[in-house]
This record gives sequence, structure tokens and C-alpha cells, in this order.
Amino acid sequence: MSSYQFFSIIIPAHNEERYIEETLSCVQKLDYPPDRFETILIENGSTDATFAVAKPFASDNTTVISLPKSVRSVSRARNAGVARMNTESDWVVFLDADTLLTPTFLRDLNTLLTQPNTSEVAVGTASILPSTKTLKAHIWFKFYDFGHRLTKTSYSLFMVRADVLKKTHFDESMATAEELKLITEARAYGPFFFFKTNTVSTSIRRFEQEGWWKVFFSWVFIAMLPESIQRRIKYKVIR
Repeated sequence: MSSYQFFSIIIPAHNEERYIEETLSCVQKLDYPPDRFETILIENGSTDATFAVAKPFASDNTTVISLPKSVRSVSRARNAGVARMNTESDWVVFLDADTLLTPTFLRDLNTLLTQPNTSEVAVGTASILPSTKTLKAHIWFKFYDFGHRLTKTSYSLFMVRADVLKKTHFDESMATAEELKLITEARAYGPFFFFKTNTVSTSIRRFEQEGWWKVFFSWVFIAMLPESIQRRIKYKVIR
């Protein structure tokens, strides 16, 4: 067995022409054997140039596809990515289109996941840095890291063991909290883990547009709601 886990990085992208080029550029610079990871970009009902910007990144280990524009759903995009992933895949990294990885991300994650004490983990997330380098943003993101670790939830990036995704999937009838539901279901197959790292950063556009406290309380409130009510909530797209 290879000492390198095989990673499938799945990126759903809707109207992300401003961010997707940098995100894919970072993925292509990952310091990891190119035959031990793949990237699947799912353009999902965009009305801008997202697909045109992403398409040139297609390569031997990068797939760029566009779904029909009739229905837009991040769950549908993620499920489409899972359906196309390599059969060798050990782990799936779900990455938001405005989230950046530094070159050592996969190598460091592989080191963590090949340790004896993580052999049974099924799902997890990572610490996230703000792409905007301000003291306020850093303090808030530290606070969010603590919250995600405590509540076993995620923001902008999470990882699921590939075999678990053969037993569960993203609920395409949900417009929000769909990843929370999948993470909860995945935890039935193994513990949740938190990857402490400085190799992941994301934009703060949602926080800037909606407000830091509002995003926090909305996240807590939605997470506490029963699934029947979560299904009625529409996710506000921020671009």
C-alpha cells in the first residue's frame, strides 16, 4: 500500500469568476504526488464566466465539468463530483471556490491521516485563516475554529473518508445545512477530527457583507434547528 493517501478535491462553483482562478492555481501547486490526488471542479448553474475561467486548468488529474443550468444546488454539484471521483480515492476534500490551499496542505493532511491514532476517523475539518490579513479577521476566525472544533461542524472546507460516501450522500432537497447533515451521518462510521493547520485560507466576503455577529448567530441558530425546519431555509448567495 502506498504511504500516500489518494485525495479527491471536489470544488462546487457558482458565479465564482472572481475567485476560481486563484483557487485552482493553488491546487495545481500542491506539493504532493500528482498521481495520488485529483481535482474535480463542478461548475454549477453559473451566469458568469466561471466555466470559461476554470476550463484551461483541466489536465490529467483535474476535471472541469459544467452541470445543466436548469437547477442550481451545491448538494447536487458535490454529489456529481463524488460520482466522478477516482475509485482509488481514500479521502474526499470538499473545498469552497474562494478557499486557498498552500503547497504543503495535502502532504500535512496525509501525515495526520496516516498516524495510528487517526486510523478510524471518518470526517473532519481544518482550521481556517482569513485571506484578508487584519487583526479583527484573525481574532474572529480563531473564534470560529474553536466553535467548529467544539460543535463538529465546518466552514469552507471539510474532509470525508471516501468509503463513507458510498453509504451516505448530500441531500439535494436541502438549500442550507446540507453539509451539517452529511457530517452528522458520516460520524456514524467513525470519529470527527480537527486538522490544526496554517495551510488553508478563505475570503471574508460573507462576514463583510452580513456582519460578523450575524453570521455567527445564524450558524448557531440553524445548527440547532430540527432538520424539518432547516429544509425550509434558503441559503443567501454572497458574491
